[in-house]
Amino acid sequence: MKIQLPSDLYSHQDFKEVILEVRSYARWVNQSAVKKKVAKASSSEPPSLSAAASSLIKQWQPEDQKSTPSFDELITALEDYAAMAPKMTITLGALPPASLKKKLVSWCRKNIDPRILVEFHYNSTMLGGMVVRYGSHIHDWSFKRQIQASINKFPEILRHV
Repeated sequence: MKIQLPSDLYSHQDFKEVILEVRSYARWVNQSAVKKKVAKASSSEPPSLSAAASSLIKQWQPEDQKSTPSFDELITALEDYAAMAPKMTITLGALPPASLKKKLVSWCRKNIDPRILVEFHYNSTMLGGMVVRYGSHIHDWSFKRQIQASINKFPEILRHV
């Protein structure tokens, strides 16, 4: 089965967190099934899941067919996906808000690759703009680079101010 990424699952770190949540949920399902067979009593509350983990679990298997082997397959599929997905790093001059992250990730998934994972970093010395690393390519649109590139023009610009 092909995995459809939820919009809030966009980085390698997010994948690690979702895999841990699915493992925890799989343990709970397994323990709950054993308790039902032995004690015929109601089981404990399931662990809380993020929206991304819930979406992936529902997408992977119907509600009534939850089993440990199926969760193992989902975890393996998620690990394989994270290992094989193309990766991009975007470095900004400040911490980006969630809305900006979503816009950038959706643009990357629409225009580059629907499976892409995007990591966000920040570096305050950039003074603004962004640096994008994708594969072996680095695209630097930072203000710092623009200022350094036109360092010879800077005194002339100041004279005209």
